Amino acid sequence: MKAIKIKALLCIMIICMCSQGLLGQYNIDSIQQRYAAFYTIAHLKVSDDKRWVSFSKIYKKNTDTTIIATADKQQTVKAVLTGVSESYFLKDNHFFWLGSGKAQLINLRNGDKKDFKEVSKIEILPALGYYAVWYKNRFLEVFDSKNKLVASVSDVTQLVSNKQNKLYVIVIRSNLSSVWSLQSKEFNKVYTSEQIIKKIMLAPSQKYLAVTEQEKSSDGLQLVLLDTNSLKVSRVGNGFIKSDYIEVREIKNGLAFFLDFNSRPKPAPTAQPEVKYGIDPDLWLYRMGEQYHEYWVYDVKSEQSQKVDTGFAFMAAMDHERYFLTFDRKERNAYISSVSWFDIYLYDRYSKTSKKILSQISNLVVSRQGKYVVGFSEEEKRWILYNTLLSGKITIENPHIGRPTFSDDNHYVFFESENGIYRFNVRTKNLEQLPLTANKKVAILNVKEDVIYGTLGADFRIRSINAKKPIILEQYDQNNNETSYVQWFRDKVNVLLPSTKNRVSDFKINLLSQAVFSLEENFNSPQAIYQYHSGHKKEVYQSNRHDHEITMARQEILSYKNSLGVQIKGVLYYPLNFDARKKYPLILSIYEVQNKSASVYPYPYFSGIGINIRSLIDNGYFVFLPDVVLDSRGPGFATLDCVHSGLDALKGYANIDSNRVGLMGHSFGGFGTSFISTRSHRFAAYISGAAVTDLVKFYFSFSQERKLPNYPRFENGQFDMKVPFSKNKMLYYDNSPIANVEKVNKPILLWTGLKDGNVPYTHTEELYTGLLRNQKKAVVLYYKNQDHDLAKNSAESIDLHLRILEWWDYFLKDKKDIPWIDKEMKKDAL
Repeated sequence: MKAIKIKALLCIMIICMCSQGLLGQYNIDSIQQRYAAFYTIAHLKVSDDKRWVSFSKIYKKNTDTTIIATADKQQTVKAVLTGVSESYFLKDNHFFWLGSGKAQLINLRNGDKKDFKEVSKIEILPALGYYAVWYKNRFLEVFDSKNKLVASVSDVTQLVSNKQNKLYVIVIRSNLSSVWSLQSKEFNKVYTSEQIIKKIMLAPSQKYLAVTEQEKSSDGLQLVLLDTNSLKVSRVGNGFIKSDYIEVREIKNGLAFFLDFNSRPKPAPTAQPEVKYGIDPDLWLYRMGEQYHEYWVYDVKSEQSQKVDTGFAFMAAMDHERYFLTFDRKERNAYISSVSWFDIYLYDRYSKTSKKILSQISNLVVSRQGKYVVGFSEEEKRWILYNTLLSGKITIENPHIGRPTFSDDNHYVFFESENGIYRFNVRTKNLEQLPLTANKKVAILNVKEDVIYGTLGADFRIRSINAKKPIILEQYDQNNNETSYVQWFRDKVNVLLPSTKNRVSDFKINLLSQAVFSLEENFNSPQAIYQYHSGHKKEVYQSNRHDHEITMARQEILSYKNSLGVQIKGVLYYPLNFDARKKYPLILSIYEVQNKSASVYPYPYFSGIGINIRSLIDNGYFVFLPDVVLDSRGPGFATLDCVHSGLDALKGYANIDSNRVGLMGHSFGGFGTSFISTRSHRFAAYISGAAVTDLVKFYFSFSQERKLPNYPRFENGQFDMKVPFSKNKMLYYDNSPIANVEKVNKPILLWTGLKDGNVPYTHTEELYTGLLRNQKKAVVLYYKNQDHDLAKNSAESIDLHLRILEWWDYFLKDKKDIPWIDKEMKKDAL
């Protein structure tokens, strides 16, 4: 017994060290040097004239490199910039950027540059041909397209613009606050206050400027509305109100305004003892803290302000001057869902009455001008449409539709789904599928969207599309793993980007010219920027051109059934430099459904979850990503079935050595790996990271991140068990890896971050303790300052990356004499 304790202690001491002479099979310096050459592309921008593109190159140690390239010539770079945080294309081939306190205007034709130092912010006014530079000394300058100074003003504390032709600033001088406006070629004072002007906001209609003032003597806040045309001043409310900030929402294009004076007092020190109750309906309080609201509505025409007291804790504007949404944050369903459910009431400001219109709503969308509200009922599992003017209610009888969007004329509600776009005719109450979108997962891209309430787990929005213009759709064909982009208008479809098996991570369209730019990649080709026009596709820029090996990559997408007859897929990657005369080891990596990732470019990097496909196929492994679909057997048994079914589908592959197969996963994939290690005899070794190992323990615990119970993640969330523990206890016990830890029969590597707020490290420690008690071969890695995912490219992620490669080499390639593994595997090592 003493020997066991000594061995365990020494093992823990060794495995907690991070690359301290234990990793000798791989040259760390050469790996880091190789990986450092790879980068990804993001933040694609296209100039209005389609001549230029800009994008960010994100390297391992450098995320702020910006490239400007010509759009009409392949791989023609005009400028390479570093430190860019904000950038714009201007007319006449100019590029304007800000970063690290420096701004620069570049003439992309002749290379001329104009530099600005000690800069806080830049703005553009393209309708005027102007650009603005705000310096750290609070001085603001405005220039025209010929770089001639147009106007300037000093002592500026804030500026806002509409990014077209309007610019407003706050100026504070000699204890006086004022608002100035750029008019023609000079700044003019448009409003002055003896109080402190804290903030200005241009209303969406651009008819009004909302000015927040703070009273010097009380710190109370007041809102002033400034008419941007007449410069008429209107004070809203009843003087200064004690609050931390004012949230302002414009109603019906400037017909009225809704004000939320929001106060969030600092939390009092936790009482001892801290008291919680078994029927506590307000656990959100522990996460969000107390909130106090005072609501006002200002009618522009009558110039009257009305304080609104609905009797409810919360209120949301719905783009209607008379009707508003009200609700409480009190939880009515024992927190059984990962999202909050609300009873929604409609408040009539004229009659000062409320009535319930929707029950147990988790998601809610409002039409423009507030005529309709559609909410998803968790009771009925259907969308319910409510007419606020006629008090009518309609249940839409399709449980598989989602993400509703109203046409701005209020004639239709469009729903996205895994099987096309559906259109609900509000007048005829008919729901029809748009036929040309059938059998595709479709998303509407050109949606105008405003969040009207987004805290407390709520998702309330106004969503609309212009019914008189084409709708832009992204379509994903799940059967063929193909993506396309189209315009739909008046029942006709215009293809913008033809179906491609490439992953399209960005899409830009010039609506006037119909020119399309895309950012695409695939398993055998790095990210590239393409231009589509008049049916032609042209490459603009390709990343990682040095990666010649990836063109030899080979991949197959397998389709097969699990034991219940459910059709699933798996993605098989061949080793690079594959030789058909050889046999290779196989590594399975699991995490829910992964087949859509088949078109992702696999570049090498130090992953925060320990899984990097490229490093494995580079080192001579087959890699298989089997889809995992859950069912009534529970997440453990369903995962086991899907993984075994995937292995069965690979039996005909003569180049796969079935005696050298490993399984790995992180988070939910780590759970699946841990469970399978207690039930399967088809693997030579395992790697499980940040895994839930005891379903009962996790079910009856609180999330440190969400400050709410974890049991919704089982009943209605990721683990999808559909029943509470009290209704089927054996389902939870039987699907827990810890329940059969004594059955683990192959070596397993466990790892966790000690600061994991998602899945506490104690789950990994519990499984390790069970393995220790049953004298199973196991190594556990504790990363002291890391979370659920290790910081990408950190020393810890590098350490984990190398240990994973060595673990697989040891057990799947028989490369022994790896000291940190030998300490566990050889009897006389300790």
